[in-house]
Amino acid sequence: MSKNKCLKVENIWYNICNGGDIMGSNTNGFENESNLIDYLNGKRYFELNDNFKKFIRFIFGEVNKESKIKACSGKSGQKPDLIIEIDDVKKYVSVKVGTGNSVHQEEIEMFMNFLNTLPISEVSKIELLKFHWADGTYDGTGKIRVSSAEYKKEHAEEIKLINREVNKKEVLPIIINRVLFQGKSNLYEPAEYIYYGDINMGQWASKEEIINYILNNSFSNNSIHFGPLSYQIWNRCLNFNPNTEDRRNVMQIKWGSLAADLLIIESERNESE
Repeated sequence: MSKNKCLKVENIWYNICNGGDIMGSNTNGFENESNLIDYLNGKRYFELNDNFKKFIRFIFGEVNKESKIKACSGKSGQKPDLIIEIDDVKKYVSVKVGTGNSVHQEEIEMFMNFLNTLPISEVSKIELLKFHWADGTYDGTGKIRVSSAEYKKEHAEEIKLINREVNKKEVLPIIINRVLFQGKSNLYEPAEYIYYGDINMGQWASKEEIINYILNNSFSNNSIHFGPLSYQIWNRCLNFNPNTEDRRNVMQIKWGSLAADLLIIESERNESE
């Protein structure tokens, strides 16, 4: 990416974060999804604002201005938050808003069962478990727990090994598909697009655009990561609090640069048109 493009994206992102009535001002994801559904459902295409006319054309192609739109929420626990239907054609959208976006979580045992289906070495999987528990074991039974920062400081080489394995070209797109689009079960309805924003302003990209972007760019991180997505534990429970102990079993994936990355994808899309 050119320096000028980077500066352009950074300036746009600064304006988004520091503007007035803009996306991210409402950090309640559920409320934002409800607002989007209320706004879209029952409207005709010509009644939409410019932001959503552009998004609808992106996911459906050319649309008759009189076409009526149906919108509803996706099923709980599945990746699509928003289902948009026009002329009996449905599109499935994952909706994000705000900063520090958590895009996926599941129990570590289930995630490891998934990793066992991929061409990843046993050593790297064991090291991932050690990072997850950070108590000197790979099963969470250790008596001394340390913070993520402390563990990363002492085990930088092991984390580099994990990252080499999970970011291989034959592995990374499968992980990205699970954590962003498919979810924990192949029986789930997958998301086809990610929309970041609110009613008035948004960035978006298709599954294919996002996977291509991640595969064709380099991302550095001192923690375990899948492209620009970072692995973490829901709660390390360093104080052994029984009220949060079960959260130790849950891994999370965050995409901290989601908005900025979507802006880059949008910029590249516009250049190719």
